[in-house]
Formats: sequence, C-alpha cells, structure tokens
Amino acid sequence: MELSFIIADDQEEPLKSTQSYVEKVINNNKINGRISCCTTKPEDVLNYSMENKDKINVYILDINFNQEINGLGLARSIREREPYSYIIFLTAYIQHSMLIFKYRLKVFDFLIKPINYSDMEECIIALQQDFNNMAEYEIPSLKRSITLKSGYQEYQIIINEIVYIESYGPKLVIHLVDGQIETYSTLRDLEKILQKLTDIFIRSHKSYVINLNYVKKLDAQNKEAIMINGERCLISRGQKKLVKEFLDKKIKAL
Repeated sequence: MELSFIIADDQEEPLKSTQSYVEKVINNNKINGRISCCTTKPEDVLNYSMENKDKINVYILDINFNQEINGLGLARSIREREPYSYIIFLTAYIQHSMLIFKYRLKVFDFLIKPINYSDMEECIIALQQDFNNMAEYEIPSLKRSITLKSGYQEYQIIINEIVYIESYGPKLVIHLVDGQIETYSTLRDLEKILQKLTDIFIRSHKSYVINLNYVKKLDAQNKEAIMINGERCLISRGQKKLVKEFLDKKIKAL
C-alpha cells in the first residue's frame, strides 16, 4: 500500500523546503509513497482527509497556522476520521510538545524548525518501518468490506467506516463516517459477520453494535458511549467495563 504525504505550512518558503526534503527522502530511499497535497490552507487538508480517509496518510503539519484553525485543531479533526494515519508536527517552539501530549493525538514525530534533511530522512524511514510492521498485522482489516442490500441497491461498505449499527425491529441502521444505510437483517447476524473479519466491534447493548475505534468517551452515569460524531449508543452493564478498558488502553498509547 502506498503512503500519501500531505504537507501543510502557512508560510511558502518553509512549505517548499519541506516538500523538497520529503521528495528527496522518497526518491533516495525508495519509499513507496508520494506527495498528494502541499498547501498553505488548512481547509485543503480537511477536504483531502474527508475524501481520502480510507487511505493511510502521512500528515506533516506546521503547528502555528496564522488562521482560524491551528495545527493542533487540524490534527484533532484528522485523527477523528483517520485512526491509523500518521501525523508529524513541525514547530519552532519545543514547548509545543506538551500541548501535543495534552491533545492526545497519537503523533508519530515532532520536528523542530528549521528542519534539516537528515532529520526528515530519519523520521520518514522510521515511519516506513512502522507502517510495514502495522500493515502485516492490522491494515488488512481496513480494506475489508461487506455487501449490504438497501431497497433495490447493493452497497459495498468498508467495515472501518462503520461507526455503529442500531436496530429498529426488523430494520438495521448502519451509521457510517459519512452517512447511513438502512437494511433488513438482524443485529445478531451482522454482528457475526463483522466479528469474523475484525475484533473492533462489540455488542454494547441489545440494540447496538459499536466500533470501539470510534468511541470518543464513556458516559458511565447514563450508560452510553459517545461516538466521534457526537451520537450516543447505549451500553449494557456487562459491556461498560470492556469499553472503559479499551478507552484506557487508547489513552495510554497516545
């Protein structure tokens, strides 16, 4: 699988310099990747992320955008859509490393400006190795899909894009990162299909199957999981502990 590099800096000269270094690292080290977006505008990055969230992207972001959204806010939006993509921060201020930890963004690396070629090369080579290791164990599940019928149409759905599934009598509503699909089936049958492909889904309640990767936080008092899209899914008493343990592990890994 090819790595797609997205570079963003609000200053033209540092942007061109970073772009040149990344291109040189890719060519000199035969990295399976290419620069897909190079921009001074954070909205370009957000648009790219929305259109390419099923890829493994590498975001190289300046923290200090002199615009409404800074690099940290941009990275947070990316991370909500792309749990597996890489984020590398560029900044002239080493104290920003504490902010990165506070935001819990699972950042791969943090490079201090002015960036030099050797630092960029070391970072990307390490990233390529990490990607190769991850691909061996995790990436196959990203592209796995299921076919569902809705009305007279069939849809091929990438399972990693399913946020949660909700049961309404004989009908299921599959909530995706970018919409929803209704189909007639049982929650039990769809749960069995998904669990054969991946272990990221659990039956949180008799009416819900949730994707653990898209749980933002746990509302223990109301027995609900709050998903990344802000919607709430009920959690049974027995599954509440499992969801909490998963979230605790995610936090420790950040």
